[in-house]
Amino acid sequence: MKQAIRFPYIKKIIKMKNFSPRFKYTFTFISVFTIIITSVMDLNDSHMTNPLWTPHARFHWACQYFATIVMSVLSLYCLYGKYKDKGSVFSKLFIGLSPLCFWGMFIPALLMPGTSTAPDGITLPPDFPEIFTIIHPNFIIACIISVISIALTLKEPKRKIESIS
Repeated sequence: MKQAIRFPYIKKIIKMKNFSPRFKYTFTFISVFTIIITSVMDLNDSHMTNPLWTPHARFHWACQYFATIVMSVLSLYCLYGKYKDKGSVFSKLFIGLSPLCFWGMFIPALLMPGTSTAPDGITLPPDFPEIFTIIHPNFIIACIISVISIALTLKEPKRKIESIS
């Protein structure tokens, strides 16, 4: 029968909390959501296999798609995997800012001349307000995820220590 080793001079056990529950569960949701939504919405003829896109444009989209998937999977590993610096400021910055590599780029992308969130092949009426080609559900989702990512990352910089008696 195994016996526990007791150290009478140790009064408390210190347990490291790598991430706050809000940080962990929010970024788990964002990472899984990003993997699912980019796969469902973009691996079809509106994006990745769009016949109106040149092969070079599809190549760039494929690069962005796979980079997004890899970043999301790495974020999940940083949240749930076992590694030496888990909970470090660097790991929190990586997890917290990685959604910006995809969702955050929707915002400056719209500053490029000739861009639109309207799918290719759709002809908009000549008097259609340009603002409605920008304010699109994906753009709104991108803004919300970007703000949440920045806000939670800024609130999570230090490790939290919890004492258990």
